[in-house]
Amino acid sequence: MHLLRLFRLRRDEYWPAVVVALLSAALNVLFVLRLNAFFRQPGLGPYKNAIQHGFQLAGYDPYTYWGLSEWDYYYDVVRHPLLNWMAWPLAMLNGELSWLSGVNCVQFIVAVLLTCCSVYSFLFLFRILREAVGVGRGDALLLSAFFFSMAYILLSVIVPDHFTPSMMLLLCTLYVACHAVTTGRQLTPWQWTLLFLITAGVTLSNGPKVLLALLFVSGALHVSSLHGWWSALRPYMVPLALSLVLLLGVAVWQRTNVVIPREESQKAMRQRQAEQEEQRILSLPVEQQKVERNRQARRQRVLRLQAEKSGQPVSEKGLLRWTDVTTSRWKSLYENMFGESILFHQQNFLEDTLVSRPVFVPYVHRWAYGIEGAVVLLFLLGIWMGRRQWLLWLALGMFACDLFLHLVLGFGLNEIHIMAPHWLFVVPVALAFAFAHSRGPWLWLLRVAVALLALVLFACNGYQLVTFLLKPVAILT
Repeated sequence: MHLLRLFRLRRDEYWPAVVVALLSAALNVLFVLRLNAFFRQPGLGPYKNAIQHGFQLAGYDPYTYWGLSEWDYYYDVVRHPLLNWMAWPLAMLNGELSWLSGVNCVQFIVAVLLTCCSVYSFLFLFRILREAVGVGRGDALLLSAFFFSMAYILLSVIVPDHFTPSMMLLLCTLYVACHAVTTGRQLTPWQWTLLFLITAGVTLSNGPKVLLALLFVSGALHVSSLHGWWSALRPYMVPLALSLVLLLGVAVWQRTNVVIPREESQKAMRQRQAEQEEQRILSLPVEQQKVERNRQARRQRVLRLQAEKSGQPVSEKGLLRWTDVTTSRWKSLYENMFGESILFHQQNFLEDTLVSRPVFVPYVHRWAYGIEGAVVLLFLLGIWMGRRQWLLWLALGMFACDLFLHLVLGFGLNEIHIMAPHWLFVVPVALAFAFAHSRGPWLWLLRVAVALLALVLFACNGYQLVTFLLKPVAILT
């Protein structure tokens, strides 16, 4: 198998690819028009500050816009060890296009990238359902459309962050595993290593999922004996170990030589600014001093509220500062993980949890919980029907990595819904096994249920998203 051949369109994929590309392009056009006034301001500084205050997209960060406008270390170098460097070629391209056109072209470059990633995410899922699960073409299209009707999958089409490329790479990994087992043709050790480097380089939490896929493939192809399994894995050990050392080495080097010196410099600068601000306030009249003190007190209350929403970490040191031991896991499951991820809440729409959105937002209408419950029941039905299939256990294993990261460690638990592109594909994969094992009226009942759910989700999520995109944004300077 050649990795580049995975991106070659097949005859029965042309029209689905065109439809997804048109949908993605239409949403990206609306998003470009919504924010385009920011990018008509000269220089990075003015619109960078404006976007920082006016970029409202559920807590996603505009780092991709910044990094492609003026390349720098915007993404966290430990969690995304290669992502800043992956953005460098596109930043060079944007520089050339901006020089030729006189306009910052970052929005257009990102829109094209997101459209391509969305199309191939759809196609990889379609191929997995067709070739590995064995459902018909119509059912595979229905389940793939159902996947894209979910709130934060539909939203991912326009998110200028790493989530959409990451979703495409994870689905590509799952498809590579399926193709290897169904055809008996495994990737070479260096091809697996390249896939691991790219996928884990985008976000480090993807690394265990790629390794898990390799373990499942080797087990499925060499299940006759433990010795055969180990012999099949042995050629992959050295290149994968070297790639892991490379990732960690790059992360540590960037952290030590770039991030820490910058953080220390910024800390010293903030301290000087605080001292200067204190001297300025003391020089003001008494009444004006009270106004300034009240403003500082309001700022401190906002910071305390943000800290409370982030939960109590295990420790303030290192990566443990991202953990959370206090936020409710149960409410996170039904309000955010299987709630907001699938069906947008009507209130606090796309607001940032660390700014104005409460951690838990209840649905206004009770039928919304019915939609969520129907999706979860279908998901559980698919797990039961496919419980003997290695592909389902691989998909659930990848899902388990996210459950451990978010629900056990509490990483990103207060905004777990924005992580949906990393795991939500397990729902249509599981549901496909219910399709594959159903016959007659039961199969038609499943088709009708999924089609109705997809229509409701497209209607509700699409209406809210398009309405949001059509609203003008005030330019802050």
